[in-house]
Amino acid sequence: MSGQSGSNTPSRDDQLLAIGQQCSHPSCLLIDFLPLKCQHCAQPYCAEHFMPLAHSCEKFDETKYNRVAPTCPVCNVPVAIPPGEDPNIRMERHLAEDCSVTTGKPSKGKSAPTCDHAKCNKVLFAPIKCDKCAKRYCPAHRFPNTHACPSLAAPA
Repeated sequence: MSGQSGSNTPSRDDQLLAIGQQCSHPSCLLIDFLPLKCQHCAQPYCAEHFMPLAHSCEKFDETKYNRVAPTCPVCNVPVAIPPGEDPNIRMERHLAEDCSVTTGKPSKGKSAPTCDHAKCNKVLFAPIKCDKCAKRYCPAHRFPNTHACPSLAAPA
């Protein structure tokens, strides 16, 4: 009987091995049943090697994907740097033309809307507009009776 079960085992293993794929990393011999494909070279990799830097992907251009906007050391505003432009030149241009501290110009930054309640002033990521007075409020002050809505004082 042991001879029969031994003959079935290799065919079952072969079937399982046909489902998975071997990691494409040269030093990895792992056969992964859910291989991950690199978004740049489309090769199958195990969870440890699928990131472009983990397998030294030749089609990955780090300058296109790992961009960081440096912060101006004077005004603490992030300075966007277009791809291919030297960050030092862009920062110099910011300091000469756009920096509110060095130029004396008011900052051009967009201010986020804040709650119109007199004592709140929370920054609103999703402003809620009052149907009665049309002002913008945070969730805590959205109801007319919580923000002293002028419509409540007027007779209905």
